[in-house]
Amino acid sequence: MYDVDVFASPPAHLSVEARITTTTTGSFALVAPSASVSSGTDVEGLVATDDRGRPVVVQPAANGYHVAAPAGAVRFRYRLDFQNGVALSSTGAGLNETHLYAVGRGVFVAPDPAAYGRERPYPVIRVHFITPPGWHVVTAWGVDEDAYAPPTSGALFGSTLAAAPDYRIYRDTAGGTPFVLAVRGERHFSDSALEQVIAGSLRRASETLGGVPVPEVTYTSDLGWKGRTSGSLQGRASVGLIWEPGELLGLARTHDLFHETLHLWFGGAMDTDRWWTEGVTDYFAARLEAEWSGRPEDLADLCYQSLRNYQHIERDTSMTMDQEQRENVLGDNTTLLVYRKGMLAGLLLDGAIRRATDGEATLGDLARRMLAYARQAPDRRVSDARIRDYALEVGGPAVERVWRQVVAGTALISEADVTDALRAVTGLPVAAPAPIAKERKSLIGHPKP
Repeated sequence: MYDVDVFASPPAHLSVEARITTTTTGSFALVAPSASVSSGTDVEGLVATDDRGRPVVVQPAANGYHVAAPAGAVRFRYRLDFQNGVALSSTGAGLNETHLYAVGRGVFVAPDPAAYGRERPYPVIRVHFITPPGWHVVTAWGVDEDAYAPPTSGALFGSTLAAAPDYRIYRDTAGGTPFVLAVRGERHFSDSALEQVIAGSLRRASETLGGVPVPEVTYTSDLGWKGRTSGSLQGRASVGLIWEPGELLGLARTHDLFHETLHLWFGGAMDTDRWWTEGVTDYFAARLEAEWSGRPEDLADLCYQSLRNYQHIERDTSMTMDQEQRENVLGDNTTLLVYRKGMLAGLLLDGAIRRATDGEATLGDLARRMLAYARQAPDRRVSDARIRDYALEVGGPAVERVWRQVVAGTALISEADVTDALRAVTGLPVAAPAPIAKERKSLIGHPKP
């Protein structure tokens, strides 16, 4: 059982007390929140005692702590300090006098899920929040309840955790699955418009990939700093959206939202290399958004944008996407092959499958095979070799050529390649727009509260 006391006034922090019960004598492992800047939190002063208040030995470990304790109850407490008053992204954390926003992984010191396998269920966890008067708590485990019971270790470590006095809560169902939307702040679009895009993303994704892989989805929409816009999957059942106050709900934002919804399947229900998890997800998001809006030109615009970004990546023909990932090349999603070339690889694979089967099959058929395999695979992992095998089963030699040249190789993707694939996918003649001169991004930050 965790009691989380929220202190929003400076210095903002959480005071966390927990009690866990062990059945055997000896040490057990606790995982700690990440201390990286992106997580935005630091654990301070962790101490542990037995149920009678006698200290037990706590030793720091690589990613947490080892606790040497007798069988029975162990109590521990710690203070969680926040590096930022406002979350820099939806995978970060922030706490100030107006709100708490965090990824669960950045809050809890908890039993290490790696120590529990299929034969040993994760301990039952209950969390009680003690918040300032009038604040409402939003998590993927429920909304505005007295206590929360995360169903799995994944839900505890990787889900939305937000609290504020001014969340507006909406409930609906789309794609056969209920969802909750919690919104803070004012933007240049209505709450109902955001809710419609969420519903559209769940509906189109479930029609293409099969039912939503979680029983309920939680979306939170909060305000970030100017120039620090981000939307990201936070857990297998939740999506966080940190957007600027001046954001418009145009194509860029609806595409991002579709992308994050699709992570419930790609990255949640199925794990594979980033060229698919991020790049092909971006392609599916563009295609499904265009189908939902009834504007095939949206798909063309986003694919040509991706092509222009890809053409400005210096290593576009000298490094494969796998090499880029293994070498941990850094950058934002406009400068990484796994995003930009990955999106175009999704388009080219989809076009090749459709041409080879006279439109009888699509990239969605390949994705459904991958998801079916992931449901019974260890850690939901689908290897590139297995994706290739499924791709060849669906599309044959034409898909093999795309795979060899673009996925496994470094062949340059041309404008003609993109145009031909778009024609196969949309059935319409699509002309490439003229390149647009791009200025460098300028990030405008505000001092920490």
